[in-house]
Amino acid sequence: LLASPRADAFVHGLLDSWLNLRTLGDMAPDRGTFASYYAQDLQPAMKRETQLFTRDLLDRNASIVRFLDADYTFVNSPLARLYDFPLAVDGATGHEFRRIPVNPTQRGGLLGQASILTVSANGVETSPVTRGVWLLENILGTPPAPPPDNVPPIDPDIRGARSMREILTKHRDNPSCYECHRKIDPIGFGLENFNATGKWRTTETYEKKGVGLKTWPISPAGAFYKGSSFKDYFELRDQIAAHPQKFGRGFTEALVEYGMGRPFGFLDEPLATTILTEAQAKDYQMAAFIRALVLSETFQTK
Repeated sequence: LLASPRADAFVHGLLDSWLNLRTLGDMAPDRGTFASYYAQDLQPAMKRETQLFTRDLLDRNASIVRFLDADYTFVNSPLARLYDFPLAVDGATGHEFRRIPVNPTQRGGLLGQASILTVSANGVETSPVTRGVWLLENILGTPPAPPPDNVPPIDPDIRGARSMREILTKHRDNPSCYECHRKIDPIGFGLENFNATGKWRTTETYEKKGVGLKTWPISPAGAFYKGSSFKDYFELRDQIAAHPQKFGRGFTEALVEYGMGRPFGFLDEPLATTILTEAQAKDYQMAAFIRALVLSETFQTK
């Protein structure tokens, strides 16, 4: 069944559930700042790239680690422009997708795909907070606690702060904000080189009251909470890929949640452990995760 064209529905549904791709476009990029997003019809192209990429991993029965460190992706000409690839995708018409190598670039794996980077932004600018939460929830399977009701908003012009990093540093000075942000912000900084539609950048620009537009270099260094540090996006991606059991656990919970059609709960822990153990024995092959879930008593008696 996994080889059947009908498996496309599984791929699309899993991505919508696991990676929140169902919400792509809910906070659409600003038309003035990101005109090419609309002129090039990038939203469906972004989602299609991730769907084709995932379907390819399924067809190859690849390890789920390739979600993080693949050396290829699928693009059409508009996505090639966004990614600063050669404008002509060999043998393809403008909106036709082709599988192309991307090694070594920032586009290898999910974390470099525009669908992910757009759905984890707010449509106007990037936010290490939003992307940090997205990484913790969807990639690492360790969602942070929801913020308390009395948390103040992040002021973009707080006491002379220049960059997003400085803004968040000052925001964390508030004791009610520190506990959550020390877990979220350091990992979110690793994706700051991508703008709100996933285009690579090395500087950020903010408008400050009484000063006008100011541009500052992006500092993508960060750290995992109570874990190792990284100097940039590439080290962030590589360190997550180097721990397939942690990534696999998050993927397993997302798969169970999608397969069962309900939130993952405490009673699903034994099932998740069984699925992950069986998948580990098969080098984390995608089919091993799916097979273990489908053949489980929990799934068959739902």
